[in-house]
Amino acid sequence: MVTAKQIYDYIDGIAPFDTAMSFDNVGILTGSQDTETSLVLVALDATAAVIEEAAQKGAGIIVTHHPVIFHPLRTLSWDNPAYLAAKHGITIISAHTNLDISRNGVNATLSHRVGLQEEKRFEEHCAILGTVSGYDSAEDYALYIKENMKLPGLRYTDRGSCKRVLVSCGAGGDNVELAASLGADTLVTGEIKHSHIMYANDHNISVIDLGHFGSESMIIPIVTALLTVKFPGARFTRAESDTDGVKYL
Repeated sequence: MVTAKQIYDYIDGIAPFDTAMSFDNVGILTGSQDTETSLVLVALDATAAVIEEAAQKGAGIIVTHHPVIFHPLRTLSWDNPAYLAAKHGITIISAHTNLDISRNGVNATLSHRVGLQEEKRFEEHCAILGTVSGYDSAEDYALYIKENMKLPGLRYTDRGSCKRVLVSCGAGGDNVELAASLGADTLVTGEIKHSHIMYANDHNISVIDLGHFGSESMIIPIVTALLTVKFPGARFTRAESDTDGVKYL
């Protein structure tokens, strides 16, 4: 068995909740710190499907990356994930930007997966600057990333060879201006707006967009493994329904 408070304290030790960005909402977001369970689900998102899965399997706690409550709730419908969690008595712990920027967190893991030799971290932007070598085009680099991360697809622009790269997981597309200021020739991220792509084109920066889910989902098995080692008296498993549902032609 394990309690929500024990899990919270452990995560707080490796990715302190007080380091989360000011706009964020992290910590125990539904339920109680006293919740005790023998089964914990781990997921990127606390979707209705993930919560129903937890209820069916008897998991009293869900650990997620994205907050189940992000913006203040003005209404609470019966199909809202936060309502469903309360209905089933499930405690949800969310570690978001605090996990993004932690030493071995989401962005550091992504940087490693895309072959970055790290130079400098910009925690306030959730970005890491570094170098890669051997890629004469963004197409070559994008293909390497797709295969190495086993992604079903990605999108990219190709402005030439990739050497100096800024990595920003999730919705990091607005860091394109930071990339330009640092002299980066490539931005690897999980979500980027059209206007930011146009800015990148104007500044000769290649963009490799992995999709939000694709840029962050690799952290879930890592968190699951860490919790399994720390709390051998409980079972931690990734939610089978943890997916963004996106398909690629």
